[in-house]
Amino acid sequence: MVKLLSLLLALCFAVSSCSATDPGSGPLVVDFGDELSQEFRDILFGATSLELVALDPDWPTKESRLDPATLHGYGVRGRATISDRSLRLELLTALGDGARENNGMVAACFNPRHAIVAELEGRTCELIICFECLTFQVWDGSERVETVDVSETPATRFNEIYTAEGLSIAPSY
Repeated sequence: MVKLLSLLLALCFAVSSCSATDPGSGPLVVDFGDELSQEFRDILFGATSLELVALDPDWPTKESRLDPATLHGYGVRGRATISDRSLRLELLTALGDGARENNGMVAACFNPRHAIVAELEGRTCELIICFECLTFQVWDGSERVETVDVSETPATRFNEIYTAEGLSIAPSY
């Protein structure tokens, strides 16, 4: 019985240490579960700033994909840089919570209104987010490399932060 109790306590400690709190310096600590590749977590968590991009959700065309003023063909309504650690942590924690919360439900649309861009040591991570269809695309700067399901829970906080940063969110259809 003592061995079983010791094993349970060790397991609880191991699990709780996986969701450690942010240390306040160095890379951010955010729990995305297994929902995002480590390579892109390292970029997002290690970058000293995040660029927020408000997008027009109109479907990209061949022409718009070639336009450098767009983000992978999506029109850009505005951009803002977030350097504040606590705000970056809040934004990524909300997204990580949403990624872990999603129960596998997604819609067929992709009408993104939000994006996050991070750069670290010459590597790029771009998250193009559609809270309407409950997914976000992960881009390495030139191509889409994965798609992650997300709940709609973070949308309200994202909208608040984007608005506070002077960004206009495209209306829903």
